[in-house]
Amino acid sequence: MVKSLSKRHNKQIKLLETMKKIILSIALLATLTVGSSYAQQGRAYGNRPVPNARIDNNFEEFQINKLDKIVGLTRKQENKIKNIENRYDRVIVGRRTPNLKETQWKKQQEIMAVLTPAQRDRLMAFQRGNQFDRYNRRG
Repeated sequence: MVKSLSKRHNKQIKLLETMKKIILSIALLATLTVGSSYAQQGRAYGNRPVPNARIDNNFEEFQINKLDKIVGLTRKQENKIKNIENRYDRVIVGRRTPNLKETQWKKQQEIMAVLTPAQRDRLMAFQRGNQFDRYNRRG
């Protein structure tokens, strides 16, 4: 009777050990899968995922239209700014770990170089005017 209990006990221990291994394997697999899925998202724009090209182009078009309303861009200036935006999109997405602040600063400098001095002055005046008006914006 003691032998049968010990055999049963040994079988239960082996079963528990096997179950532990299976559960740990599943947990490890889940952890690795989640980690690699986050790595595949390519978060080039700070903390938000890189949007698809269509959404990104629509957003850039919206930003360029806002700039146009402020400073009055010519068609040639709009095209140059679009080219700059597209080039920097490729630079940011193409790098593994871009220096994002430096890249954004360079992009802003290139866009500012496209503007005439009068347009730059209008943009700076607009930005200074909105500097203290953050809470009165309409969404």
